[in-house]
Amino acid sequence: MPDLPEVERFESSNGAQIFRLPMRVFPRYIAYAHLVVHDGRLTLVDVGSGLGESHADLLRGLEAVRTEYNLPATLEALDRIIITHGHIDHFGGLRYVREHAAQAGVAVHELARPVLIRHAERVLVTGKGMEDFLRRAGVPEDHRDRLLAMFMFGKRAFPPVRVDRTLRDGDLLDDTFRVIHVPGHAPGLVMLQIGDVLLTADHILPGTSVALAPESLMPYTGLSHYIESLEKAERVEGVRLALGGHEWPVRDYYAVARRTREAALEKIERVLDCCDQPRTIYEIARLIYDTLEGYIELLKLEQTGARIEYLNQRGLVIVDNLEALEQEHSPALRYRRV
Repeated sequence: MPDLPEVERFESSNGAQIFRLPMRVFPRYIAYAHLVVHDGRLTLVDVGSGLGESHADLLRGLEAVRTEYNLPATLEALDRIIITHGHIDHFGGLRYVREHAAQAGVAVHELARPVLIRHAERVLVTGKGMEDFLRRAGVPEDHRDRLLAMFMFGKRAFPPVRVDRTLRDGDLLDDTFRVIHVPGHAPGLVMLQIGDVLLTADHILPGTSVALAPESLMPYTGLSHYIESLEKAERVEGVRLALGGHEWPVRDYYAVARRTREAALEKIERVLDCCDQPRTIYEIARLIYDTLEGYIELLKLEQTGARIEYLNQRGLVIVDNLEALEQEHSPALRYRRV
């Protein structure tokens, strides 16, 4: 298990105190919740996965804030809970937190709301889409079944949780948080601007390119939305400090945002270069990546598929075996450069 970082405190230009609470959300993987104290209100942004040590780490973080900063940092004292997007490492602990913070309203973007109020439906619909995607990607049948089982295992059912406030781009919540909708990594992903501090969730991270999937699997994901959201992120004004849902604080936000966008475009070009002859998504992924194994293989296939989708939407690659598409249900498609 990774060592847990210390709780960190930051202050924004509007006087808000922001505390980073580290949590071990998956084995060997750390995420951050952010406790924001402003004008006497306590808001918790994200809640961890609810798996393993996640709950205990969240409570330890709140205890550290109480002890070191003499603030009433308990779940029971929360006024608001904001979920930045519908991925398990950010919302999975919500049921537990809500049980102890009964008076705290839950706010999410309108496109993340279905994940919280009816998670089982989202899992089943996405699972069927994943099965078709793996077929079209050309993954061998015995291998495909294993990947699909792995995908569904990672999407275990979560009980419904009531949502009290739906957010939209440009909203100002509690006179503290300006909502910036940045779909791509997830449909309802939001960044939250607090004065000169920006909570970037998973959209902008200093050391990682976030996982992406084709929009054919889920609306408001995919490369088109992601790149538009990166361009939007570069236009946010007045950011002195960015705090993501993972990794370390960013003090050169605009450089990191630009570098992230440029890297995304370079990866699209790399996929395009692999289409010099007809190839499936599976074959392209095997060319690009050194290793394909475990859950990482599924993520890399999704990302390759997202880049092929982006290129195909723009007529830069085309399906070379249309006759198979006419004759079969979800055949393996081969793409070639125009």
